[in-house]
Amino acid sequence: MGKINIADGEYKNFGRCKIISNKFCEIYVTTDIGPRIIKANLTDKENLMFNDVDRTMREDVSSVFGEGKYWHIYGGHRLWVSPEDMPRTYYPDNEPVAVSIDDINGRILFTPPVQKINNLQHSLEIEMSGDKPNIKVTHKIENTGEKEITGAIWALSVMTDGGIVVCPQPDEDTGLLGNRLLALWPYSKMTDSRVNFFDKYITVRQDGNISEKFKFGINNTKGWLAYYNHGQILKKIYEPNHSNNKTYPDGGMSTEVFANNLFVEAETLSELRTIKHGESITHTEIWELIEVKDSETPDFDFNSNQDKTDAFVRKYII
Repeated sequence: MGKINIADGEYKNFGRCKIISNKFCEIYVTTDIGPRIIKANLTDKENLMFNDVDRTMREDVSSVFGEGKYWHIYGGHRLWVSPEDMPRTYYPDNEPVAVSIDDINGRILFTPPVQKINNLQHSLEIEMSGDKPNIKVTHKIENTGEKEITGAIWALSVMTDGGIVVCPQPDEDTGLLGNRLLALWPYSKMTDSRVNFFDKYITVRQDGNISEKFKFGINNTKGWLAYYNHGQILKKIYEPNHSNNKTYPDGGMSTEVFANNLFVEAETLSELRTIKHGESITHTEIWELIEVKDSETPDFDFNSNQDKTDAFVRKYII
C-alpha cells in the first residue's frame, strides 16, 4: 500500500489544518474552525474548493445561539442537517476541532464541540487511499439531547468559480409511472442560462456574471455527482436508496445543486431518519479525483452540446 502523509499546517486565513496527502492528491481539513475540507486537488493542481477568504458570506444567528454569534460559510466541504431551517441549521461552528488519528487503519476523525441548543454531535472521518486519488469521507450526526430529532445528513461541497457540475438523471423504466422527481427552489428559473436539462444529465455552469441564485434537487438513483474545473474532476460517489422516495428531504431528493455568482455547490443527502438520544446517522461519500490533461481539455461548452457532454462523461466519469 502506498504511503499516506498527515501533517500540521496553516492555510490562508483559515488557521490550523491537517494536511492529508499521498503521491496523487491532497486535502486540507480545518481544525481551528469547522471542520471544513477547505482544499482538495490532485498533486500540483489548483484547489477545487471555494474559499471565502474575505468572509463575504455570513449569517447573524444571535437570536438562537447567543449575542455576537455568526455562521460563516468559509467554503470547502461541510456537514449539515437537512431539511434546512434558519437559523438552527446555521450553527456557528467557529470553535477548535478535536482530531483523532487511527494509524493502524489510516483514518482521521474530526470532531467539533457538541452543538448547543441543537443537541447534535457532528463528526467527519477521512480515510485516504494510499494507491490512488481516492478519499472516503464519512459523515456522522449523533443526537445528544433527550428529544427525538428527524433529519438527514447533508454533505455540501462548495466548489470554486468557473466550473461545471454534472448530475446524472434516473433512467429506470418505470412503465406508466414517473421515474424522475425534480425539486426547484422559489428563486430558480427554468430558463437559467447556466443550466441544461439534457436527456441523461443535468449540467450547471458557474458564472460570476450572473447574480441570481439557482437550485435544483433530484432523486439521483445513479449515486454519483461530478464537478469539473482546473483540469480535474471531483466525482462524489454515494449509495442512494430510492425504493421509497418519501424518505429523502425536499420531496425525495438525494442530490442537490446550487449556484450563485461566487461558487457552485455539489450536494448529496442521506435518507431522512428519526433518531433518539444516543442514536446516530451516517452518510459516506467516496471522492475520486480524475485528471483531464491539457491536451484533452474539452473544447466544448457543457451548456450547449448534449452529445459531447455524453462523450465527456463516458470518457472520464463512468
